[in-house]
Amino acid sequence: MPGQWPEELLSREGIVDAALRVVERDGADKLTLRKVAAELDTGPVSLYVYVRNVTVLHALLADRLLADLDLGWDGPSRGGSASTG
Repeated sequence: MPGQWPEELLSREGIVDAALRVVERDGADKLTLRKVAAELDTGPVSLYVYVRNVTVLHALLADRLLADLDLGWDGPSRGGSASTG
């Protein structure tokens, strides 16, 4: 049976989504490119075009999780000036 994720549908974002599912199911300490590839029904070699290694995958996951945080702070952006009144 062919994979449900044809190679042309693979993307860095899709790989990170799959990695998050693996982490939720198995835990962060069990995350491997092989498990992410299995989640996407493809081989691990297919992922190396988008993610060089598991360390890069960890960094991408951290970026995604930090981007999704809502800190509820509407202060000046980085590099902006804040009034010290």
